[in-house]
Amino acid sequence: MLSLGAILIQNLATRVTDRVDETMDIAKRNAIAGLAIGLLLITAYVFGLVATAILLSERYGTVPALFGLAGGFLLLALIVLAVVAARNKRERELRRIRRQQLAVRRDLMAAAATVAVKKPLAATAVALALGFLLAPKSRRDD
Repeated sequence: MLSLGAILIQNLATRVTDRVDETMDIAKRNAIAGLAIGLLLITAYVFGLVATAILLSERYGTVPALFGLAGGFLLLALIVLAVVAARNKRERELRRIRRQQLAVRRDLMAAAATVAVKKPLAATAVALALGFLLAPKSRRDD
């Protein structure tokens, strides 16, 4: 059985570790997505330049194909950007919900500590009752 101080320190350490891990995961994903988007945008730019050069030099059917490739890469870069933005928004919402849940737990623990200090007998009775009610049931059939 852990003391209240140990539980609070464990809760704080868990929250800090979770935030650092989340931040690192987001930074890694954004770096990879940034590289992919940058590569696709550079590819679209190069294809646009090649298409313009071919258009100015020959004016044949290869130009629509090259512009189509450039447009396709540009569209692909925009799709990757939209997916990363949507995922970041979703994770931001999940983090907000998780923080709210942690705040509720922390407030509940503080209230329990206050009750335990002010009315130790009542707190003990409530803890025993909750332990009895929430204890795993036996699987034996008597």
